Amino acid sequence: MEKQEDDDSQRKKADAEKLKSYIDEMAKGQKAPIAKDLVILKHVETKKQMVSQDAKNLADAIKEIEGFKEKSDELTSDELTILEAFEKKRLFLSRIAIIVNQSRVTMGMEGFNKSELEEILNNLIAKGYLESQVVNDNVVYILTEKGEERIQ
Repeated sequence: MEKQEDDDSQRKKADAEKLKSYIDEMAKGQKAPIAKDLVILKHVETKKQMVSQDAKNLADAIKEIEGFKEKSDELTSDELTILEAFEKKRLFLSRIAIIVNQSRVTMGMEGFNKSELEEILNNLIAKGYLESQVVNDNVVYILTEKGEERIQ
């Protein structure tokens, strides 16, 4: 029995060697080209593209405009307080004064007088948050879309 097992193992080894040699011969005969052997690389010279003076000037102008917009959109706390007082789209100056001064007095601060309030409202008009109209000798302040977006 042991002899038979040795013969079987020898036959398996011999078969494996034959198969291996057959595969090696097949591989030698059909050697496929590798992709890197098929590709021919060329050196390409690259140059940095120069920016024209007009493009630089335009970019600088855009940066200045954006910087100006950001600065103009900065609101003081008083301006924000007045914008937030607009519960409706339109308010008279007297109504704005009542709402804003009530909140300031409860916080222990002095209320705005008419000239201070008008100055702040004019700043908000200049920044595009409000518009004004005169109705029956009274000034009505109207919240713009920009103002609505800011308080929401």
